[in-house]
Amino acid sequence: MTSKTLENKSSVISELEANFKAYPGVYIADFSRVTVQVVTGLRSSLRKKGMKMRVAKNTLIKRALDQAGIKGLEKHLVGPTAVIFSDDQDPMAPAKALVEFHKANEGMLPVKVVSIDGAAYPGTQLAALAKMPGKRELQASVVSLALGPGQKIAGIIKGPGAAIAGQIKAQIEKLEGGAQ
Repeated sequence: MTSKTLENKSSVISELEANFKAYPGVYIADFSRVTVQVVTGLRSSLRKKGMKMRVAKNTLIKRALDQAGIKGLEKHLVGPTAVIFSDDQDPMAPAKALVEFHKANEGMLPVKVVSIDGAAYPGTQLAALAKMPGKRELQASVVSLALGPGQKIAGIIKGPGAAIAGQIKAQIEKLEGGAQ
């Protein structure tokens, strides 16, 4: 093996290790039946949504997993493998993107395993994961739940108070009009 080959492999391992540490959403898929044209389109689509896709040899992926301290995913590294990374803003985003991809490209890129924040899920659960709300959706729900009761209380308090204030103002205007 030449030093250039070793450098390239070391570079791939370092890149994968950094991604495994940086991205909480990791999707490992079977890359065996995917054409170059299809994968180019998928990569472009994923990149636009803030995700990364990397194809590498299983031995390099295993070493990167070991160096990143991630256990339990190596048993899924059989055959040609693609790894999709998703950031902490929405670790469910790849599930949604892959379900859409599978609708248009049946049988291509089946997901072997999904790891979100260290918890592993079988690839067969991809559709269920895609239906789960993302981080932003959950945050919006929490905010609306927190603000909802406060808005109702303010409306309840304001309602009768505004009516009384209106009656007092009308009475004052009536008395002032009658005094002149």
